[in-house]
Amino acid sequence: MTMSDIDPIMAPTPGGLAAAAAGLDPNVDYDTATYSKKTFHRKFETLPGWLTPSDFPAINWADKEQLEMLFPRYMRELLALPPKQRGASNQPIDIDPFDLRTPNNDRDLFKNAKLYIEPHKRCAVYGANGSGKTCIFEAITAHEVEGFPAHVHVHHMKELEHDEAADAVSVLDTVLCSHPLRRVLLPAQNVLTRLIDAEKAKDAPNDERLEGLTSNLDYVNRLLNKVQTDTAEKRARGMLRVLGFDEIGEAAPLSSLSGGLRMRVALAAAFFIDAQLLLLDEPTNHLDLPSVLWLENRLRGYKGSYLLVTHDRTLLENVVTSVMLLQDQTIEYFTCGFKEFEKRKISLDKEREVKIERFLARNRNLDPCSPLYRTAAKYKEWQEKRYQRQVMLQGKFTFKAPKALDLPEGIENIADLPLITVENVRFSYDVEAGLPFIFDNPINYTVKQGTRVGIIGPNGAGKSTLLKLMTNKLQATEGTITSHPEYKLAYFGQHSTKELKLEMTPLEFMCSVFPKERPGVLKQHLEKTSISANVANTRIENLSFSQRSCVIFARLTFVPPHVLILDEPTNFLDLDSVDSLISACNKFKGALISVTHNRDFLKRTSKHFLSIVPGAFLQFKTMRAAERATYSFITAMEEGKDIDVKKAIIQNRGGGAVHTEEEQSQRTAALTAQQAAAQAEIDAKKAEEEKQAAILAAREEKRLARLAAQKKDWAAGDECWAHVGNNKYALAKVIRNTKGMGVTVELATGKKMMVQPAKLKQENPSGNVASAPASRGGKGKGGAKGGAKGGAKKTGGQQGGQKSGGQKAGGQRGGRRGGRAPRGN
Repeated sequence: MTMSDIDPIMAPTPGGLAAAAAGLDPNVDYDTATYSKKTFHRKFETLPGWLTPSDFPAINWADKEQLEMLFPRYMRELLALPPKQRGASNQPIDIDPFDLRTPNNDRDLFKNAKLYIEPHKRCAVYGANGSGKTCIFEAITAHEVEGFPAHVHVHHMKELEHDEAADAVSVLDTVLCSHPLRRVLLPAQNVLTRLIDAEKAKDAPNDERLEGLTSNLDYVNRLLNKVQTDTAEKRARGMLRVLGFDEIGEAAPLSSLSGGLRMRVALAAAFFIDAQLLLLDEPTNHLDLPSVLWLENRLRGYKGSYLLVTHDRTLLENVVTSVMLLQDQTIEYFTCGFKEFEKRKISLDKEREVKIERFLARNRNLDPCSPLYRTAAKYKEWQEKRYQRQVMLQGKFTFKAPKALDLPEGIENIADLPLITVENVRFSYDVEAGLPFIFDNPINYTVKQGTRVGIIGPNGAGKSTLLKLMTNKLQATEGTITSHPEYKLAYFGQHSTKELKLEMTPLEFMCSVFPKERPGVLKQHLEKTSISANVANTRIENLSFSQRSCVIFARLTFVPPHVLILDEPTNFLDLDSVDSLISACNKFKGALISVTHNRDFLKRTSKHFLSIVPGAFLQFKTMRAAERATYSFITAMEEGKDIDVKKAIIQNRGGGAVHTEEEQSQRTAALTAQQAAAQAEIDAKKAEEEKQAAILAAREEKRLARLAAQKKDWAAGDECWAHVGNNKYALAKVIRNTKGMGVTVELATGKKMMVQPAKLKQENPSGNVASAPASRGGKGKGGAKGGAKGGAKKTGGQQGGQKSGGQKAGGQRGGRRGGRAPRGN
């Protein structure tokens, strides 16, 4: 720095000139600077990016206490604890009672509740929209929860808000500067090093000050080692690489990123900070499938505690081991996984409903002075709220049928009416600046009134860009996009809530958009999207993001659209509201175009699918086929195999990186191989099905042939085969055929029996012929008869047995039954 670099308006002191020479703030005399209540500030904590010495307030850098005043609050509070308690800071957080009101202080969110967070807790925070999920996170982060230990390092991970200064910071620097202590220690290290050098260079150094500066530098270096500064850049780059950012992508400013890529940066920063308590507020918003898998993998290995709010049911089922249920101004705790929690909640709600109904039935006419009166009033309020929510969820996001459009000649079905036609379109955000084409190969697509398409693809591949082209928010670089002159469009974008005027109430906003409509009608329409009368008169700036989303849905659907475009519509909605939106979309009579990371939403609302990846724009009839053409790991995931998350993201990335021809070729080869394997599996399954069908057909053919050859008009003297057991048939002769009764046949043994005509066969069906003599002798009946006929003859029984079967045992039995025959030899 030279003298020309110093602000001429200021009059630098000799100490300031020395500071300028040392590369510090020339307007500060570091020799005499010290803490002052009037000049001390914490504005530097709100600045984005790297801090410089001039961002700090004036302090005495040789004073350890003044140096520590620059630290973030959690660190200052930790240092204020007795040394023995600092190591035991990993204790449960137990706040009872816990009270919290809404940001505009109009109602209680929690009253006499209990807030309990254990160390290493993996907990889902579950509750309806407006129950206080985001508010409790913000209150904890802002140190507004009375009794919450201030020394606990808390990080609130949420979607990065758009700010001009913050958006100018690069992706890598955003992550590196996210740790609140490290971003203070690094410039402090720089200041102390320079001040030590400057002090040593003096003709008469101040030994006491030099000792203080040196001691503080050693102190800062120890703290930097604790936050692993030596590996910080490597760790940050590693996460960004896995999340799909190459060297060019990590150097890009935040302003150039899509919503999904911004969320990836927020996640990388959250895991870089590695806070003691991590609060995750809808972390899957805008994320593609590979990024969600990465998030799931990181949460499984997280060492600290985390509270998770998300509408992604699959993520909840895979990572949490406990649930905090926010309802009725209290917090209930469940020590189980999310699947089990949902089962328990249904059971508990039913039990509670029965309990309340029985209580109210027993206490119908309570005296206001009765101690049970308040309990009854509370139960009635619970019933009313439960009923209102059930009604609201049934009618939430109701989309009325759009106005019928005239059908042109040649089109008979309204579902086939073209509304938006994309022809030979190519697009780049800036061709002259050399930005690549998002759709390099010309694309063609037609949106008809019966279209119900789900769009799949990695973050930054061009999904939202396609929607903006279709709605004329962007103009095609090449090609044409035409639309029906009379159709109505409703477009819910990723950032549609920015259209809201925060100083207005939802009702005032709707009145400003539809000035000719009566406020009462608009109020009723708001209620259909869960914006109650109370919320409708609350300023939008005090509403949660989920409530703001509902206001946007109310605006979009007040005039029934012919085309409904939903770009990440499930962001900030609770699970019940997502189910209601799915139901409403399935009842919608117009065209539906959906872009969402929620696979369940796409599967349940779409009839065909678009796969958009760098260099490809493909259409499919099934979601499974579309995913196989989009993500190279989808087959392994469906089969339950372990997935290399790092490899999955790198091979399936969209924006955030430059795609070389070699990478494109490798990606295409991997996707082609996966599709070929899937097709081979389908072909093999089809061949097996055809084989089994042929076997069944042959069997049926034989059965029908036997049925056709079945003789029923048996006559005396006909020979036939009669079933005699154990799948054996014996030759027999028909004696008579008595209509309505059966056919009497005689076997070779002389036995006669009556059989139904259909059970007699002209040929032996089994091929197993029963030996008549052996069969009869085995039972000894012939021997019995022989013995009887033998009378007093000594050998009568034996001969009778021999005649009936030729077996000695038969003769013996026959002799006994004959009465006089002795035991056979």
